[in-house]
Amino acid sequence: MNKKLLGYIGRFTLLHVITYTVAGVIFMNLFNYAEVFQTSEVFAHFRSIESPIMQAAPFLQIIRGAIFALILYPFYEVIVNHKRGWLILFSVLWGLTYLGSVEATLGSIEGMIYTKASLAEHLVGTPEVTIQMLVFAWLFVKWEKRSLKKRQKKLTLKETVTTIN
Repeated sequence: MNKKLLGYIGRFTLLHVITYTVAGVIFMNLFNYAEVFQTSEVFAHFRSIESPIMQAAPFLQIIRGAIFALILYPFYEVIVNHKRGWLILFSVLWGLTYLGSVEATLGSIEGMIYTKASLAEHLVGTPEVTIQMLVFAWLFVKWEKRSLKKRQKKLTLKETVTTIN
């Protein structure tokens, strides 16, 4: 793999893990997920927040972030070079992974069709997912554009030095 791709995957993954973790902690406390998970029938199949795998969730997001980065890499130019690339990235991530999930998960169209959960139960995680993905998309595109400018400056400087010599 080339250096550009590895840098992109690293930045994408790191920012995904950070925004996922920060949004999760904020919304877990704001909406008292621990109580919701214990009292709502819809969440009966969810693991306890104290379970080791739930505690490890932020670290497991490294894999998820890297997979997302690889899947979206063919669209790099559209996302980074478009005036509203962050909005394109947000729309793709939010639309396909949350709203348009093919699994009958809470918040997805499939979930609304195939589960008995109320609309309120479907919407429990929507603010968290939406805000996390908006912040992620905006920060990521901003970081990528900055990274591209740095690479272009280095190339220009290298070309100038080569021309002088």
